[in-house]
Order: sequence, then C-alpha cells, then structure tokens
Amino acid sequence: MNVFDNYLKKIKEIVLKKNKELKINSNEAESFKGITVEVPPGDFDFDLSCNMAMVLAKKIKENPKNLANEIKKTLLEESKDFESIEVAGPGFLNIKLSNNALQNIIIDIDKNRNTYGSNKKDKKYNIEFVSANPTGPMHVGHCRGAIFGDVLSNLLQFNGNKVTKEYYINDYGNQINNFVESVFLRLKEIKYKEKFPIKKELYTGNYIIDIANKILKEDPKIQLNNFKNIFDILKKKSLKYSMDLVKSDLKNLGIKHDIFFSESELLQKDSVKKTVTALKKNNFIEEGYLNPPKGEEIKDWKKTKRLIFKSTLFGDDSDRSLQKDDGSWTYFANDMAYHADKVSRNYDYLINILGADHTGYIKRITAAVSALSNNKIALKCKVCQLVKINKKLKNFNISNR
Repeated sequence: MNVFDNYLKKIKEIVLKKNKELKINSNEAESFKGITVEVPPGDFDFDLSCNMAMVLAKKIKENPKNLANEIKKTLLEESKDFESIEVAGPGFLNIKLSNNALQNIIIDIDKNRNTYGSNKKDKKYNIEFVSANPTGPMHVGHCRGAIFGDVLSNLLQFNGNKVTKEYYINDYGNQINNFVESVFLRLKEIKYKEKFPIKKELYTGNYIIDIANKILKEDPKIQLNNFKNIFDILKKKSLKYSMDLVKSDLKNLGIKHDIFFSESELLQKDSVKKTVTALKKNNFIEEGYLNPPKGEEIKDWKKTKRLIFKSTLFGDDSDRSLQKDDGSWTYFANDMAYHADKVSRNYDYLINILGADHTGYIKRITAAVSALSNNKIALKCKVCQLVKINKKLKNFNISNR
C-alpha cells in the first residue's frame, strides 16, 4: 500500500457510509471504477487530488461541482485527516492533509519500511548500465549513469519485479587493440627500459603502468618479442585487471552487477550472422544501397552494396547499414546481436541507461528490439546528461581517465 491507495480506500469508505445522504446509489458507489487519488498539479498547494465527484456525477446524472461540494462537506465532517478541501476545475477534490495525518503517515512508513509504497508488480527487467569501455577505470561521468541505473533497479525490485543488472563489456575493436598495445609497450618499458612512444592512439594513464606491473608480477618471464604472438593472452590479462578496477569503483558506490556480458564472446559464437539470418527471414534485412550521410560531400562517399536493416519499418528516421565499406560488421550490427541475446532471455522489459552523446542511437536500437521480438518486448532508453569538468576555467577532457 501507499499514501494514495490508503486515502482512496478511506474516501471510498466514507462515501459508501454516507451514500444515502449524498444521493448516490449504493451499487454505483461500490464499483468506483475510474476513481483515483493522485498528486495534484504543481501550481496547487495540496497533498492529494481525487476525481470521485466527476466519475460518480456521470453515473447519477448530477452536476459534478455540486456533487464535489457535497462530498467535500462529508469528508471534512467524517475525518480529521483532512485539514482543508478545495473544489477545482470541473469537480476535482484537492485535499490538504492535517499535521496529525502527516505524522501518522511517517510512523506507518517507518513501521512498514520494507513494503510501504510497493505496487507488488511481477515483471522481468534487464537493466544495462555503466558499460564503460574497459580501457581504463571509471570516471565521474560514468558514476552518474551507474547510480541512476542502480537506483532504478532497486526501485523496480522493491515493487516486486525481478531485475537483472547487466554490464556490456566492449572488449572488441580498435580501442581494445590500442589498449593492449599500450600495456605491451609499458611492459617493455618496465622490463627492458625501452622508451614509451608518443602516439595519439595509445593510452598514457598511470593505470596502464599499474596493469603492466601486475602482469609482470604474475608472469615475470613473459615473452615480449612479438606483439601479435602475445596479443590474445595479453588482452585477456589486461582486460581482467582493467575490469577489476571498474568493479572496485562500482563496489565503492555500493553497486553490484549480476551479469558482465562480453562482446568478444558474442562474436566468437557467430551471433551477428545468426541474428542477421533470422531477421532476413522476416524480410527486415536486405542487400542494397544507402544515401550519402547528411553533411558529407558526395566525392568522399563511396556507394557500396551492403546489408541494410529496414529500421524505418519500426519508427526510425532512416534505414541502417550493418556492414562497413570493407564488409565487416558495424558496431550497430554487433549491438543488434547483443540485444537479440537479451530478447532470447524472455524479459518483459529491456532498459538501457545511456549518456547524452548516445541519444542519436536510441531510435535504431529500439527499432532493432521491436524487430527481434516481433514487437513483444519494449526497450526503454534512459539518458543521463554528460558531466563537464572545468580545469583552470577550461573544459577538461575526462574521457582519457
């Protein structure tokens, strides 16, 4: 129960008790279909708002304002919980609670703190949040989405829903290659005193040195003669220590995810190809050509036949390419396969917590989930505004950790 349910019940009981005086047929009063108690608009200085007079007036063919005034008089006479009541608009009852009523509400909440306010729902939710690139520790910008996602998860759980908290590890692509190369070069710097090169794509944070030291401590005899030969094992070790940093920061925030889902493992299972094949059968993917991206000169754009997802069928602004010019999968194709996996786990709702720089991505991934689930599962995307930090009166880039 909650404040609104409690007072809806109380108001119904009073009206049923006084139905003859109010000239309301008891059968009409007992149904109370469509009657609600909720928060009044912000410009009204009241605690509750009830539409009872308007709903009942239609049934008994009475003027709603006249009925509202009669109900107002009855409620004030029958309960000390109501300090004042105002009839507003077409017949709303705006109610201000007494100090004694407010004190009792607080006491009731304290006594029933584990259940008070719960709506007793029973749905399955998957909430993906944080999902920061595993190329370094979290920064303050990630923390905003982390807290938002965790609080939302806790609220849904409190209401009786089953919630899976998920973190998608983007452990594939150029940024991971650059990250692993950065660790490799720091290892050579520590072990062989070789100077760390100055290259724009490398990660230069001190945490890279810490990761390299941990790898050396674990394997002092590690061979560093050939980066390609050692890449796979070095990637595994580097990502482990990097994700340990992320998990440590999340733990300090009081946040624990249920699932850490790896993009690399998704690709190893050939999930993108399987997802594309399934959507092709439903005629949601076809081979074709896209128009040049807006704002890009024609001379710099190459018309290439590729697989295209018909996302406009599901409300997107344009159809989306699933392949790059070289035929490899786009990030969206990989993400589509990831959401296909989530859809296969039979959740009622999927929720993604995104940064404001991803708002342009929402329509296409929402369209993908609609196509993958035959419109049976809804994807909700919640956006957290970006965090800006000034250093010496200038914007400071926190993305480099």
